[in-house]
Amino acid sequence: MANLPLEYEGNIQPLTGEWNNLVQQNLYPYYPDDFLKEAVNLSIRLNRPLLLEGEPGCGKSRLAYSIIYEFSQKYPSLNWKFRLWNVQSISKAQDGFYTYDYIGRLQAAQLAKLGIKNQETDPTNLIKYLELGPLGYAFQEKKYRTVVLIDEIDKADTDFPNDLLLALEEQRFEIKDLHPRRWLKANPNAPPIVIITSNQEKTLPNAFLRRCLYHYIEFPGQEQLIKIINARFQNPPSEIVEKAIDRFLELREMMEDERGETGKKISTSELIDWFAILNEYPPEEIIEKLETGLPFASTLLKSRSDREDFL
Repeated sequence: MANLPLEYEGNIQPLTGEWNNLVQQNLYPYYPDDFLKEAVNLSIRLNRPLLLEGEPGCGKSRLAYSIIYEFSQKYPSLNWKFRLWNVQSISKAQDGFYTYDYIGRLQAAQLAKLGIKNQETDPTNLIKYLELGPLGYAFQEKKYRTVVLIDEIDKADTDFPNDLLLALEEQRFEIKDLHPRRWLKANPNAPPIVIITSNQEKTLPNAFLRRCLYHYIEFPGQEQLIKIINARFQNPPSEIVEKAIDRFLELREMMEDERGETGKKISTSELIDWFAILNEYPPEEIIEKLETGLPFASTLLKSRSDREDFL
């Protein structure tokens, strides 16, 4: 694995809705453009995290699934791993390294004082109360490369990205809850492939950005949207696909005119939900509805002001 030249090409696709045990969810074809493929491959060669920004619902997270799927298909004999870190507002950088069960150890110590002690609850066995996080597991992997998705980093507080600097730069972190303290360092010959996503809710610090490669995922055009819908659904009627996407883009353009480029607009994920409903009806019925209005508007318009402005 150390000398294996990895090249992401974006041309090995799962079947529509194919279950994947590595990521524990159904996968769908993903179509990266040449610029995105170049960014992925530069990230792999330079051993730097790839930071992806773009509108919510534009497929940033799906890139990580596409990478792990392609490499696991190209090299099926290798023991590929995938780790997902869903960042939340209360998340701390430490969570990605490891968590420590302080309460469990305290309870074990109290039981030990009462003479209740076994190998499972021995309070002196410090490592028993330590659980590695997504980056911790990836650093511990010494033979094969792991794909790590740090999803929606901008949800966390402003200190979160800065607390990741050492781990991203030197690919190591200190485990302070073991005595003596230990450093867990990634194997330089099998480092993790780290994909980080952001919806741009917060500005990320410059020190963090310097340690990443960057790519902005543009919203798909009409041709790309048709390709996405055709890949997502099995043989959808072409007339519905074209009419639905035309109506979707018309609505999106109205939202942009009303709210500006940075305002809330409908996303690719909402288009997929909307089309899933449209696809359940006879084509002639849906075409008539699309020509006269916006059917099943609740899948696209998500607020009272949306309905007042665009319905």
